[in-house]
Amino acid sequence: MRKILVADDMPTVFEQAKEIIGDRYYVVTAATGDEIMSTAKSEKPDVILLDMFMDDGMSEGILKRLKEDGETKDIPVIIMASDASVTAISKYYKLGAADFLKKPFVENVLFRRVDVVCALKDDGHTELI
Repeated sequence: MRKILVADDMPTVFEQAKEIIGDRYYVVTAATGDEIMSTAKSEKPDVILLDMFMDDGMSEGILKRLKEDGETKDIPVIIMASDASVTAISKYYKLGAADFLKKPFVENVLFRRVDVVCALKDDGHTELI
């Protein structure tokens, strides 16, 4: 079973993610920057779903840390947001995000995004994620 790290500062997002994908993926959660880094290193998730607008404003910084750290740099990160401009999304792609996912989640879209990113990683196409 694939492991997904849901990184958000809203407990309702954890609950929604577990409800939607909990039967198909093993879900771990983290709510702060340090917790995201330590969980990513200890759990080695297949994908990280990272909220773009965390309360402490550290999402951009945590994405940079994830992509610069030797233990986490190859974990694909899908950015999540309920509302984001094309400019903001583009900035996260340039920082190494693999994809973007709109919240609230639409079940088949969530599965599709995670499955495509995992398939690319499994096939060795890390340059695409």
